Amino acid sequence: MIKMIKEFQKLLKEKNLSYYIVPTDDDHQSETVGDHFQSRAYLSGFTGSAGILLVKQDAAYLWTDGRYFIQAAKQLEEGITLMKMSQKGVPTLLEFLSQDVQPHDIIAFDGQTMNAQFVLDLEEVLEDVEHDIECIDLLDEFWTQRPAMSCQKAYIYDLKYNGLSAHEKIEIIQEYMKENNCTSHIVTPLDDIAWIFNLRGGDIPCSPTALAFALITLDQSYLYLQKEAYDQSMVDAYLQEQVIIKDYYQIYQDVMKLEGSVLLNTQQINYELFNLISCDIVNGMNPSQAFKAIKNDVEIENTKNAHIKDGVAMTKFMYWLKKNYGKIPMDEISISDKVAELRQQQDLFVDLSFTTICAFNKNAALMHYHATQEDHSKVEGNGFLLIDSGGQYLDGTTDITRTYALGHISPIQKKHFTMVLQGMLALQNAHFLYGATGISLDILARTPMWEEDIDYQCGTGHGVGHFLNVHEGPQGIRPRPRLQGEECKLEAGMIVTDEPGIYLEGQYGIRIENELLCVDGVENEYGQFMHFDVLTVAPIDLDAIDVEILTYKEKKWLNDYHQQVYNKVSPFLSEEEKIWLKEYTKEI
Repeated sequence: MIKMIKEFQKLLKEKNLSYYIVPTDDDHQSETVGDHFQSRAYLSGFTGSAGILLVKQDAAYLWTDGRYFIQAAKQLEEGITLMKMSQKGVPTLLEFLSQDVQPHDIIAFDGQTMNAQFVLDLEEVLEDVEHDIECIDLLDEFWTQRPAMSCQKAYIYDLKYNGLSAHEKIEIIQEYMKENNCTSHIVTPLDDIAWIFNLRGGDIPCSPTALAFALITLDQSYLYLQKEAYDQSMVDAYLQEQVIIKDYYQIYQDVMKLEGSVLLNTQQINYELFNLISCDIVNGMNPSQAFKAIKNDVEIENTKNAHIKDGVAMTKFMYWLKKNYGKIPMDEISISDKVAELRQQQDLFVDLSFTTICAFNKNAALMHYHATQEDHSKVEGNGFLLIDSGGQYLDGTTDITRTYALGHISPIQKKHFTMVLQGMLALQNAHFLYGATGISLDILARTPMWEEDIDYQCGTGHGVGHFLNVHEGPQGIRPRPRLQGEECKLEAGMIVTDEPGIYLEGQYGIRIENELLCVDGVENEYGQFMHFDVLTVAPIDLDAIDVEILTYKEKKWLNDYHQQVYNKVSPFLSEEEKIWLKEYTKEI
């Protein structure tokens, strides 16, 4: 990897470039990207889903967040300095550049994968320093065996799973545009486009989206797809929805012709596309982001069904694990394969919703550890096994984490597991007034850890899409505001995860995660009260709990949850599995 960076630095010198910035993104600012866009991982060796690489002619730096500190330190080799975001004394990338850039320096990046807002912010912090910006995709030249862009067949998502036609959704957005005096709207996030047009595909790993752009005017809508991704039947179907399909790259010409005012989100549009626009710009959140976050009745009913199936798969897995542990060889790869096998047996299963995290003991201290054929652990002896996994079903997207006690675990391990459980239950059973944001509720999940001077370096929960991205905004449960934008109020119909944890480097990691549906409760003179319905139905390992630590209320919460698990899952189990589940959901 040192050689890789040094060779790339030679290219910078040849091109007379002072800096080259490599984000994690594709042309759509996607969180997960296809192989063609894995430039940062290719150059740095760091495979986490979040991070940005800065290469100078004589140095290199990688910024990433708390989820990946341990992983990045392990994967990055000499020649790349790890910059731990949000840690004391660590500048942001913009702060670093504001201090480091010298007059006449040239800062380069691929304009199609660089976030427009980042470039605007960069220009602002460097306004007093004479410099040049150059958009160039050096990886096309440097990465000689770079994979081609994915181009899978796209398809139209059936109305029985989503509840609203593309035409109806477009009308909602056009009404929003009128209210905000906009004559056009550019949409680039793949999940927003998928939601608006009821479009699905397979261009992003574990996310049923197609590479596409969209342009919506007050009287017409355009969907930009790779030519190999659609056929005439799709063209005809979309014409009935008043949607015209055009070539994927045609949008770069079309935006130059826009007049009036265009609505877009500078956080979610690539710089090259943004820089071609000459008309007035209204910068704001894509309305589709807010609309799709609130699931309609059809989506809610479908996702409940998906979670029951997912709970059946995870219950069958736990039964298999507990029955066979110590009797047959197990490792992180074979266990991940078993989880996938049981999901694949469920009706309407399409794919995993993300690469399964199966981590034993010290590996679980890496929040987003991924076992590989070259680097994985046997699962044997005593300890914690953490499995964070999920499925993409036609009727919904799931995300669940369970930590299992295997063999003998110590009293302190039981205490830590129980603390995480207490935090998860406290958030899951929260009652709150309308107007609360995720920041308002985050402390409920962290309190048991904070009382012991322990914390986890990430948010507590994220939104989840409907047969879409497993990470979806704008809602989330987090301890502090996002860097940009207002915090989102929790609305009825929103889905969030609830996943506190404890991570002890070199020892073990514990995380327990359920998906929650935000619902309206009582409305009275004090306002509209709200609470959560639990979507995830799978047992929590009683073997790992120190019952003495739990309060009466916490025991009741857990007992009520386990009764719900048994009632919903047991009809789909064998008699032997039912007997086992009865024991693992018994009252404590």
